[in-house]
Amino acid sequence: MDAFELLGLPRKLEFSENELRAAFREAGKQVHPDAGGCEAEFAKLQEAFLTLSSPSRRLKHWLALTDRAGDDRGAIAPSLMELFGKVGEVLQRADAVVRKRDEAKSALARALLESEIHVCREAVEAMIEEVETSIAGESSAFPQIEAGETTPEQAGQIVRNLAFLEKWRANLRERFARLV
Repeated sequence: MDAFELLGLPRKLEFSENELRAAFREAGKQVHPDAGGCEAEFAKLQEAFLTLSSPSRRLKHWLALTDRAGDDRGAIAPSLMELFGKVGEVLQRADAVVRKRDEAKSALARALLESEIHVCREAVEAMIEEVETSIAGESSAFPQIEAGETTPEQAGQIVRNLAFLEKWRANLRERFARLV
């Protein structure tokens, strides 16, 4: 499957979320079951959208299509290890606060936890921003990758880093939702 082709997008690594959504809507007009298309074709289109909406999956897919795939297995870059520790601490703290709230027996006990929940929510939000900044930093290498200025090993490292960052962001967003 060529996700770029299915969505009618040029085979490039950088495009906006709006461009991707517009391409999905346009392609969906032809293959959506309600428009006379079949479910299998629309499922492929959805899969293509999911692939390209994730920077790590988009890069991995692009590398495979351009025969530049490196090994995307292994550890994250040492530069992200400090962030990993901070994310872990915030997630543990959020879990503890949610557990306290769930165990609170009275409305008064839950009300007394509100300030702690608020502080924890702010910490989770700040960590989400930090992770998103790191995702943007990793994605900033896309032009060099497209230009062939990186080795397959370097590109594979970026795929790994992005995959971990996206997973951390999803975990943080899930904890934030539980704190609301």
